[in-house]
Amino acid sequence: MQTNNIKSFAKKARLILLDGVSNRLKYWGFNDDGSCSLSVEPTEGGYTLRGQVFNDETVPTKWNNLKKRIKDKQSVQDVIEEAAYTWFNRLMAIKILENNEYIPKQLDYANGTRTPMIVQNAKRGQHNLKKQSFITLLHEQIKNNKEEEALNLLLTRLCNNHKLLHDVFGRIDDYTELLLPQNLLQKDGLMDLINSDFIAPEDYKEVELIGWLYQFYISDKKDKVFADFKKNKKARAEDIPAATQIFTPKWIVKYMVENTVGKLYLDYEPSSAIKQDMKYLVENENDQNTSPVISDITELTLLDPASGSGHILVSGFDLLMNMYKEEGYASGQAVENILKHNLWGLDIDDRAVQLAQFALLLKAAKYNKEILNKSILPHIYSFPAEEHFISEELHSFLGNEGLSFTAELKEALGLLNKGKNVGSALKVDISPECREYIKKRYTDRQQKEKTASLDLQEQEIWHRLKPFIDVLLTITNKFTAVVANPPYMGQKNMNPELKEYVNKQY
Repeated sequence: MQTNNIKSFAKKARLILLDGVSNRLKYWGFNDDGSCSLSVEPTEGGYTLRGQVFNDETVPTKWNNLKKRIKDKQSVQDVIEEAAYTWFNRLMAIKILENNEYIPKQLDYANGTRTPMIVQNAKRGQHNLKKQSFITLLHEQIKNNKEEEALNLLLTRLCNNHKLLHDVFGRIDDYTELLLPQNLLQKDGLMDLINSDFIAPEDYKEVELIGWLYQFYISDKKDKVFADFKKNKKARAEDIPAATQIFTPKWIVKYMVENTVGKLYLDYEPSSAIKQDMKYLVENENDQNTSPVISDITELTLLDPASGSGHILVSGFDLLMNMYKEEGYASGQAVENILKHNLWGLDIDDRAVQLAQFALLLKAAKYNKEILNKSILPHIYSFPAEEHFISEELHSFLGNEGLSFTAELKEALGLLNKGKNVGSALKVDISPECREYIKKRYTDRQQKEKTASLDLQEQEIWHRLKPFIDVLLTITNKFTAVVANPPYMGQKNMNPELKEYVNKQY
């Protein structure tokens, strides 16, 4: 993999996106200091801005969410960074999917033009828009030769309507949709960069590409954070990912995975032929007398508590796949079992978690591409943003039988509010009875959500609560193997809350 070219690509893309997002923020009326000089007023079927009427009724809610997010100069910079890397990740995911022939060409230029295929096809009447108001808007844009606007509409709806992109990267019915740059098609802009030869065709076949892209993308921010450290500035929770993430070399990953997951499997299957392929396995005389800790391959669980973009879990997938094949499983069932039963991850960085899920699904698709069409998401979770639940909301989730666990759950959720800052170093203890009951209610809620059996209030509570329960059930679980390249940060660079917590607990 040509990492120097990939690094240049990611750094160039970041600068283009930051500039484009910044301009969009100004278009919507937000100033560098966080003040707002305009307002978006809803109208029937649309909104008004600067005295003009537009026919997109989804905008006012997104604009109001954006206004709530922006409070001061620092929050402006945070929003610009967030929206820029959100769109970088989504666009690169689309490019990787199309270059691996998992989806039709979308971002590639049509022959002899600088028009992306997604726009060229729309001109021929071929698109995936479902809502009539969006179809009408697209027709207007194409009729008036507004290719840039048509591209933006088609990209946002693609990310909403495509099952894999939607499941992994979430719905974009929030303010990030408003901040998709309007200069993607300009000469030497982002589409030109994406369609250049910076990234070799063979590199798009590598699952690790998405991780390398992300690390290189945030490298400039990492440099800035370290420059701030020299000025005695402490790392905010928002800065910790950039300051501590590192893409672990493949041989180190293999060494760690083979000497944990690999050894545990050899205890279970001492005569396994897989042993000869484990290049980094370290043996000692005690290995021959070790009793197996699993009775079935589905019990061989691996957790990466600081998973980043998922490099360790991807390597674990390959090794587990060999084990499943040796156990006689067909590829399709093995792939599903590994995602459902064997691999788990946690991280404080929302975008890294999305990329880890994406990378793991790409790895799974190497063995069975049908997995991309199923609603199976890897168990990789991000510590949720701070949220407060009142007792009545917890009662709604727990039901009458679980009221006795209300105080215990509330205390655990309070601790998880520190998660974005402390991460997997959090010590969260709940009783086995409470955990088992929460797990049961979690399964029940998921089933009811699938069958649309939750009322509006239950849906609202569940959507807020689920990210917490995902992490709670993971961080209080027991795993046969834990493998991580943990984040490294000296105490002198920690913010006061993080420093106080680790000193008290460790």
